Amino acid sequence: MAHPGIEDDPRRLRDIVATDEERPSWSQQLANGLGGLMLLLVTGVVIVLLVLWRSP
Repeated sequence: MAHPGIEDDPRRLRDIVATDEERPSWSQQLANGLGGLMLLLVTGVVIVLLVLWRSP
């Protein structure tokens, strides 16, 4: 059995949203993005410091 909404236009993606799902506001998305960026930055600095500390 095929889903008719997807087969109408195969190039177009459909977003399936649950009834209780909320979309985050732009400020929440910005905070999540900056938080993730800072986490990656700190992780990279820690790895570089560990490599420099363990090098002869």
